[in-house]
Amino acid sequence: MAQRDTIKARRKKILAYLEEHGRADVSELARFVGSTDATVRRDLFYLENKKQLIRTHGGAVKHEQTKPIWQTSPIAGRLEKNKERKMSIGEFAATLIKDNESIMVDGGSTTQIFSSFLKNHHNLLVVTNSPGIAEILLNNETARIIQIGGELIRDTYQVAGTDAEKHLGHYYVDKCIISVSGADPQYGCYSAIPTEASIKRMMIEHSRESILLIDSSKFERKALCFTFPFSELDIVVTDSGISKHDAELIIQQGATLHIVDV
Repeated sequence: MAQRDTIKARRKKILAYLEEHGRADVSELARFVGSTDATVRRDLFYLENKKQLIRTHGGAVKHEQTKPIWQTSPIAGRLEKNKERKMSIGEFAATLIKDNESIMVDGGSTTQIFSSFLKNHHNLLVVTNSPGIAEILLNNETARIIQIGGELIRDTYQVAGTDAEKHLGHYYVDKCIISVSGADPQYGCYSAIPTEASIKRMMIEHSRESILLIDSSKFERKALCFTFPFSELDIVVTDSGISKHDAELIIQQGATLHIVDV
């Protein structure tokens, strides 16, 4: 019984440390709890299976439990949240885009950061429903930009609705780059607003290849509208906070998964 209590206390300390610091590597946790790296790795494996943390390469991050999202927050705030992860994802995703390609870029914080890494690409044709993304791409003097028209949603700063869908329906491109509000690797991806969910589905239908950009904090978090299953995606780009279990589920559904270090 005493040994079981000791194990329970150690794991409780690990969770408390992650709650305070957000993330930690194995050796850091081992020093904190006064144990070996091997013991801490076993603890992290156990706690991840209990959905109490997310293991990363060499450590762990805290598991943020959130309620289903049915409202959005202003994009300015979302651009700062998990910014380091989104920067790494965006920079890598830009390497998947080649000169002279046509792309659709969905409005969102991660896709907006991604767009800033396209400034040195040549002769891109970009269709977007985000005025913010269109403005960023003006820095690329060789890019041709098509801004979708329709109702502008204030918080997310992107265009959606019937008019936007009609406009988008005129185009078919090489690749679409999209983001979502939440995802469950076993089922698929979710959006907070029905009209935006519809735009995302259309972008997949109107592109030869679909690329999802999603930081690991959005896994195991649902939103109001089921948008598409992972089986409809060609490529998923996320960060090293994703659990091994979630990564395997995505790969099993046929998507190519790229995990960037943070």
